[in-house]
Amino acid sequence: MFRSWWIVAALVLFFGAAAVLDFGAGFRAKSLAARMEAIAAFVLAAIMVIVGLGWAPFAAVPLGIVIGLVFVSFAVRIFLPGTGRENAQPGAPGRGSAFYGALTAALSAWVLVSAARSAASVTNHPAHQLAVIVADSIGALLMVFAAIGWLLGTFAMPEESKSHAVPRLKGLREAFMAAGLAVALYAVS
Repeated sequence: MFRSWWIVAALVLFFGAAAVLDFGAGFRAKSLAARMEAIAAFVLAAIMVIVGLGWAPFAAVPLGIVIGLVFVSFAVRIFLPGTGRENAQPGAPGRGSAFYGALTAALSAWVLVSAARSAASVTNHPAHQLAVIVADSIGALLMVFAAIGWLLGTFAMPEESKSHAVPRLKGLREAFMAAGLAVALYAVS
């Protein structure tokens, strides 16, 4: 599906690493909300590995439904954050994390649709239109900045700063996911 072997390798590497870290985070999570977020992120990363391997045209509808369910799980946490008791637990993700997860799910759905349609027709593919190419390129650039931001927030936080550093595993898995989405958006543009 993707024409270059290095794109496939990068997609499998980035999304595979994110999936492994998300799977481990599901076991390490201390709160139910954090465990649900890790499971949703694992499912999303695993679907993107499938897309990277070129299987999107064969299973676009079931994969799209699962991505939709992941998006709904994040959207529910945005609008219904839960009781104060579960959010007070250490390690419980907040609305910002749910919003970022919903954005990641939406971008993953766009990559899935673009990857599934590109195998059907090259000339009628919407990614060949200028506006979509520009949007994909800008999205890829923004995801590169997101990956850099996650890495800086994880490893480059000064000791004297009042801000808290991002936990290492969360920062790494989100950086891998953002980098994978950047490569995927570049590949479908």
